[in-house]
Amino acid sequence: MKLVKWLDKNFELLILAIMLAVMCVLSFANVIMRYAFHHALTWSDEVCCYLLALSAFFSLPCAIRRGVSLKVDTFTQMLSPALQKAIGLIGDLLMIVILGYLFKGTLDLIGKSAMIHQASPALRIPVASIYRLMALGLFLGILRYVQLVYRVLTGRALVESDNGNDLDHEKEGMD
Repeated sequence: MKLVKWLDKNFELLILAIMLAVMCVLSFANVIMRYAFHHALTWSDEVCCYLLALSAFFSLPCAIRRGVSLKVDTFTQMLSPALQKAIGLIGDLLMIVILGYLFKGTLDLIGKSAMIHQASPALRIPVASIYRLMALGLFLGILRYVQLVYRVLTGRALVESDNGNDLDHEKEGMD
């Protein structure tokens, strides 16, 4: 059960950390190969490019879970807390719809690229596999918004910025 709770709080962060570490190692190795051995790794730039693009898809659910999404809230801050909560819920539900639309489009893209056996230029990786990872990031974003709406409706969070409060309470308990 502890593992499930830990993954709930840190899964996307773990994925992002692994992606960043791989990008750093590959970029460093490519620089060493290029300048020390005059032979660049032809495939490392492609891997770094795909990892950088995928990191955007995994940053979204991470930001939602931690309650750090960027929002312009100048107008809503002037409203009552109940109205702020209602507008926040409408925005969250709208984001679920938008992410669902993007998820469906990604599934269509996966099907088309798998049908034509599209492969990446250097590594010849099936592009559908990369698109599947994009779909996973979008699905996690939808899941995190559903969790947020549940937390707001059950009173565990008032607005999205409160979504990471359970993470803060654990830190305080560790002191």
